[in-house]
Amino acid sequence: MKRKTGWIVLLLCGAIAGQLLAAGAVGAQKGDLELKKAVLHFQTNPPLAPVSIALEKGWFKEAGFDSVTVKPFTSGHLAGEALMSGDLHVWLPGNMPVISMKHNGLPIVIVGNLNVCPVETLMVRNDAGIASPADLQKIKIGLSQGSTASGVIDEMARHYGLDVKKLQLVNLAPPEQVTALKNNEIQAMLCWPPNTLQVKDIATYKFDSMKFSHTRMPIVVTEDFLRKYPNTTNALLKIIYRGQTFILDKANWPEAMQIHAKRAEIPLKLVEDMWLLNWDLSRDHVSISQQFVDDYNAYSQFQLRSGTIKNVIPVLDYTFTGFLKEIDPKLVKIEGKWKR
Repeated sequence: MKRKTGWIVLLLCGAIAGQLLAAGAVGAQKGDLELKKAVLHFQTNPPLAPVSIALEKGWFKEAGFDSVTVKPFTSGHLAGEALMSGDLHVWLPGNMPVISMKHNGLPIVIVGNLNVCPVETLMVRNDAGIASPADLQKIKIGLSQGSTASGVIDEMARHYGLDVKKLQLVNLAPPEQVTALKNNEIQAMLCWPPNTLQVKDIATYKFDSMKFSHTRMPIVVTEDFLRKYPNTTNALLKIIYRGQTFILDKANWPEAMQIHAKRAEIPLKLVEDMWLLNWDLSRDHVSISQQFVDDYNAYSQFQLRSGTIKNVIPVLDYTFTGFLKEIDPKLVKIEGKWKR
């Protein structure tokens, strides 16, 4: 009897010990990365500098990633398609394609904000004879249809009492806009740096187009990725925000610009020329706020007017702020409504 009781005690002790070990293992795994190879969207313009800095300083490796690949794309829509196919894990576009893709039923989630960059610059040829906004109806204007430039030209036209349908808009990619403007095939272009800087010798910034911009660059993942890899998503977000914090200290700008020029493989002078346009410290680049909501609503209303979407989904419905609150509660001035 005593022998049997002893075995029962040993079995019970073993079971309890096993449960404790299992609990310990779960606790240890709670913060572990589920995916240690990540693929991030990348572009040469300065809003992506937080990614450059994180790569240069080894912060991804420090967080436990085995490898991080950055992939450039010629448009936000193409990068969004790569996100949905699984070829990209973190999408860092302008907010216009995010709105259109969400309203087309794609399961994407905004988890943070990378940058606020109202930099759409209307450059008009000096010999075009444009004296007032109404004169814009007489010339051809190049822009990338479906990009944030479309929203800016619409709001700008409405502000100046113009019928946007009467504007002669020519759908061109940014590099093609530069060529066409120089060849006088178009007389104006609405684009962003560095392309706008390439025509300063023959064109001038007109009619304060940047004032009509609601452009920001969100940090976007798919719903499936967030649910399947929450620790990985959280870690990536922390690293990107760490890069932002580095940049938001003006004392770090010289180093930050050098790092981004190196990673983007573009001249340092070009980065310096674009820097303040993208990292104006008077803007709130990091938080989810009422301005965040207003910017998305402005471009959503534009897409509704243009017939691109049939109804407006409030941006907070596809914004998750849980990880941001963990990083710093002050980053969340308005909570997102998307839940895991």
